[in-house]
Amino acid sequence: MARIPWPRHAWRLTGALLSIWMVAAFALALDGLYTRPTKADLALVMGNTVTRTNRPTPRLEARLATALALYARGGCQVIMVSGGIDEHDFRNEAVGMKQWLVEHGVPPEAIVEDSKGTNTRASARHAREWLRAHHMHSAVVISQYFHLPRARLALRQEGVIDAGGDYPRRWFARDFYSSLREVPGYLAYGMKLDEWR
Repeated sequence: MARIPWPRHAWRLTGALLSIWMVAAFALALDGLYTRPTKADLALVMGNTVTRTNRPTPRLEARLATALALYARGGCQVIMVSGGIDEHDFRNEAVGMKQWLVEHGVPPEAIVEDSKGTNTRASARHAREWLRAHHMHSAVVISQYFHLPRARLALRQEGVIDAGGDYPRRWFARDFYSSLREVPGYLAYGMKLDEWR
């Protein structure tokens, strides 16, 4: 069977869309890289993979080290560790994150566990609920640099005062792919399409 060639204008359109996507990914990454934390009531640490024994993997450990440094210099009063529970082997990101912070000197009473932070929106919502219950208002986000714009947007949409964000000064091979993935993610959050599911 003969292959039907794409019309030239279809190739141009595809190229233009890919270019826009790349520029948008670069802009979001740059926004994250220029984000700085200000003093906040709460530091919200976004979860990531843990091992079967709930030990943080290198990417998550880097986030926790960033939160630890922020807390040590008085940048927040409380740290919320937010992540999900694996439905297959019951790994608990929040438990592992809290354990790491306690082992590194953060008092347990200064850490809030959120084991239902299955996505960025849920984590932002749980941060808002905790802040309101404790008559507090502001949050700083700890995540990878490319994730900060969407996470901060989610907090603002929940009515939390945005105190900026911080990120590990450590780079991972997945960062390029993850930066590209943030473009549709940010658009979905901007239009609140993520709340439809």
